[in-house]
Amino acid sequence: MKLKKMFLNLLLAIASVAVFFAIAEGLTVLLWDYKPQGEHVGVVVNGHNKRVVHEGIEYVTNSLGLRERELDKRPRADKTILVLGDSFVWGDGIPVESLITKKLEKKLNEQGHNVEVVNGGGGGGNAESEYNYLLRLAPIYKPSEVIVFFFTNDILDDKPVTNDAEKRVAKSWRQNIKEFLRLRSHFFAFLYYLYKDRLVEIIGVPKSLLPSDYFNLDDTKPGWKSFKDYVIKMRDFCKKDNIAFRYVIIPTLTCLNDKYPYKEMHQKLKQFFSDSGIEYFDLFPVFSPYRPSKLWVNLENSHWNDLGTSLAADALVNWKPLLSDEKQ
Repeated sequence: MKLKKMFLNLLLAIASVAVFFAIAEGLTVLLWDYKPQGEHVGVVVNGHNKRVVHEGIEYVTNSLGLRERELDKRPRADKTILVLGDSFVWGDGIPVESLITKKLEKKLNEQGHNVEVVNGGGGGGNAESEYNYLLRLAPIYKPSEVIVFFFTNDILDDKPVTNDAEKRVAKSWRQNIKEFLRLRSHFFAFLYYLYKDRLVEIIGVPKSLLPSDYFNLDDTKPGWKSFKDYVIKMRDFCKKDNIAFRYVIIPTLTCLNDKYPYKEMHQKLKQFFSDSGIEYFDLFPVFSPYRPSKLWVNLENSHWNDLGTSLAADALVNWKPLLSDEKQ
């Protein structure tokens, strides 16, 4: 009799949970006016003279494989700034007019400068690939200044993307379960977006969910050591050719408050740049007044959007070292 009562209580508990989720699912469908999107998959087109439309955005490359104007269409400028970086500079999820390089060039020229800003970004890159881009592009564009945009994954022990249009997909079992539930349950998708958009700012991101390469940075971390080595190579290359060399730090667009998970990384970066004689600009204070989702392309693509590139460009045009004659 006792066993039967326990079994009935278990069935009642299961039925109650099922009813709760059924009601929650129905209410979410009725009240939440949002259609969950497919998982964002970044794409970088490394081929020459190609046109790819991906997730509604057109990506066109020139004869050098850059998301940039053709060489014979370059403006007559007094100075050229070559910008290097990963998918943020490349412009994952944004049209060409929203690129940080387009915004920066326009704003500098509105201030009375005669400047060309070249987009040398390639998604999924790191300091090694940026160094290789520098070696390839500097003799062609002959820049007076090189600016490299740093993003968190630059210090991962990773290899540059080499395939023509390599897509990066999540492979962890947690990510696979999350995607399975998010695409099949409106209620789960709502909870996921609520966490990603609001709750994460309050409770932070568990360190266990982040790569260990991002913490306790020293030369035992292959990615951190490689990053520093290639930054020095870029600095020395630019110094040899009398090119100003600077860095801009893009924060990860999550928890832009005192719970920001990469404070240590930013401090290590700044110390390294200072010790190496490299001017740097940290965009964290520029973005921190905003809720991170306001800067995203959409809820599934947390690369910066048009507002993000506008804020960055507005801040950088007022950065004193920019276009100064001081060489590193």
